[in-house]
Amino acid sequence: METFLWVELYRPKDIGSCVLPNNLKITLTDFISEGNIPNLILSGTSGVGKTTAAKAMLDELGSTYMMINGSEESGIDVLRTKIKNFASTVSLHGGR
Repeated sequence: METFLWVELYRPKDIGSCVLPNNLKITLTDFISEGNIPNLILSGTSGVGKTTAAKAMLDELGSTYMMINGSEESGIDVLRTKIKNFASTVSLHGGR
């Protein structure tokens, strides 16, 4: 059995399960139903659900994604290595 952090084990897996203001939940659900998430900047204090909402949207779309903690990983080296390597392995056609 795999071991997960409690927060990861019980993190909502879809936008409908997230605790968000209704207008925001509707907007994010519309993005998912259209199959296209525009460029977004999610801002707010710790614990409001930015990461959870982003992960839920991407999981619902079946997208491949890479998480970068901007507090821990910043600078040009991240762009040159991690992001470049990730972008070179993700299909632009047929998959997400």
